[in-house]
Amino acid sequence: MKLKKSRQGLRRDTLFVAVLSGFVLVYPLTAGAAQGGGRPVSMGGAFVAVADDVHAASWNPAGLAWQKEQEMTYSGIINNRGDYVSGDFISDDYIAYARPLKTGYQNVSDNQGGIGVYFHNSGYENDATRAKTTLWQPGISYGRRFSADDNMAWGVALNYYSFDSEVPGATSSDTAISANLGFLWYFSDEITLGFLWENVNEPSFTVHGVKNRLTRVLRPGIAYYFSSKTLVSCDIYDLTGNTGDQGADFSQNVRIGFEHYINDAVSVRLGAHHPNSDVDSSKYYSFGLGFQRSDFLGIYPISYFLDYTFIAWENAPADMSEYTHQVGVTFKF
Repeated sequence: MKLKKSRQGLRRDTLFVAVLSGFVLVYPLTAGAAQGGGRPVSMGGAFVAVADDVHAASWNPAGLAWQKEQEMTYSGIINNRGDYVSGDFISDDYIAYARPLKTGYQNVSDNQGGIGVYFHNSGYENDATRAKTTLWQPGISYGRRFSADDNMAWGVALNYYSFDSEVPGATSSDTAISANLGFLWYFSDEITLGFLWENVNEPSFTVHGVKNRLTRVLRPGIAYYFSSKTLVSCDIYDLTGNTGDQGADFSQNVRIGFEHYINDAVSVRLGAHHPNSDVDSSKYYSFGLGFQRSDFLGIYPISYFLDYTFIAWENAPADMSEYTHQVGVTFKF
């Protein structure tokens, strides 16, 4: 004779499913850090070999070596906030600040490089199980030139990850600190080469009793400048295939970006993010518009940049729009 499950057994099963869902929400974060910033995201995330503005703080700290002004940026998505996206996700909010360490940056002997700080936050929630995961990720970075002809730089970044997971009847949280290393080489007037080595120390964290680790990922990139107004870029995510044994394989995924300034004020951008990936939910295609002026509130020499990014997901998860919109603003002073 079949026996009905007790209420305690049912609660236990429900809790197990919810905890498992919470883990599924956390798991994709182990593949890499959040993406943020209107300009890099609209270029499909192919920014490692570009890294020529405040976004270098998190995308490739070596780019801070050529930082000439103080810059501050904010970007945020205006829909899909709190939705589960994929292992390579877009930050709900992204803030970064960068500045040169010394105003005499033109003098190689006096150059002290540049520093940056940044912050991401993202959150995902499963409506069916009411499992929710939140990530807070502040970081600090530094870049400095080192070659005799002043065309190479190295950089380092430290990231602090704070994971919080809530499921019905249980909560769990943990933290981790990871280090990123960056390199950028102005190979010629037309070509730049770079790489970002994320999570070099592969730190671990535990959520709901499940131990996870942030995977070490090597991301080489190249950018080609047709002119001072037009560039194309390409990155390879996880060149060495470290994510191959992590459940969702992002090995050798390609990112492609394009940027063109129509005039001194207006730019357009295009991007393809992981178009060759076997993980369909990580694929997106992007379009961006940028507008810049140098007369913010009539105050000179403050410049401002307004950015809009449109993202079309190839296979958006259930209950999530297949389109994402992001807006941002950057100040140089």
